Amino acid sequence: MPTSERYVVAVDSGGTQTRVGCFTLDGVLLARRVGEGGSPTHNHTAAENVCSTIAAAMTVGGLAAESAVALTAGMAGYEIDAANGWIDTFFDGAALTCPRQVVNDAVIAHRGALAGVPGVIVVGGTGSMIAAITDDGTVVESGRFQHYAGGARHLVYEAMHRILIGDHADADAKLVETVLAWWGVRDVGDLRRIVLGLDGQDYNDVKRRYGGLAPAITAAVDDSPLADAAVTRLAEKTAVGVRLLAPLVSRSVVPVALAGALATSAEFADRITRLLTASSEPHITIASAALDPLGGAALMALKSVGVAITPELVRRLQVSTGR
Repeated sequence: MPTSERYVVAVDSGGTQTRVGCFTLDGVLLARRVGEGGSPTHNHTAAENVCSTIAAAMTVGGLAAESAVALTAGMAGYEIDAANGWIDTFFDGAALTCPRQVVNDAVIAHRGALAGVPGVIVVGGTGSMIAAITDDGTVVESGRFQHYAGGARHLVYEAMHRILIGDHADADAKLVETVLAWWGVRDVGDLRRIVLGLDGQDYNDVKRRYGGLAPAITAAVDDSPLADAAVTRLAEKTAVGVRLLAPLVSRSVVPVALAGALATSAEFADRITRLLTASSEPHITIASAALDPLGGAALMALKSVGVAITPELVRRLQVSTGR
């Protein structure tokens, strides 16, 4: 029989996967499930994926729907400064009647990483978002400055364009072989034909196909000048976005946190850290994340029902989310 203990639901919904956690009001994890991607800009069945993952978490935890007191969801593809009318029915399949708040996934990443302190968050994974949260809670993304750094697939585009135009060296041979193998072709001519043939395929499938190659690019940076240049270029574009936003947070010191598989990879993180911590005003520091994005969503959900955000609560959430 489902338990009647009150709990909150935290959702971290990205283009690759959806993570759901159900937490007691003192921050203890009751249930957790991972499902398929829940970003409406990357997944055709985003709503179904998110709702089924929520339902699976409730089932495994033996949790009653009526005992949920709040839901906070951070969603890739939820626009910060635009109407998001599609969200009105998005969670209908979750069978939850509790109040809910939906924000861009950069917001929960920020809340978790910096535990609510003003600063800048860089989310780099399937997609990309750079956002500042100011003293008064205002969220401003780098897109307000007509800036977009790019995510995993953009890193791959950069490398593949160089391969297709022959702009690579002997030291890149292994990476080129990896790229050709990924696409199942023998040479660059075949690769060009495969790329042109993608035009009629499903756009989300194509994006994921490109993005799936990103780990091979980052893994090759020590041996391949081409990979090194691609990762460095993405880090440079990302650093520009951070610097555009930093003065909105502070004129002195601005903490920056990294989230997402690409942004937190050692190869990318090393490069952007060097770029951002060079002497400049305001001074930028790279913060160690206090909580992951799911923990950030839990923190926001708990705050929404009046739970005091204390160091003890953060520590319990750290234990619950494996930080």
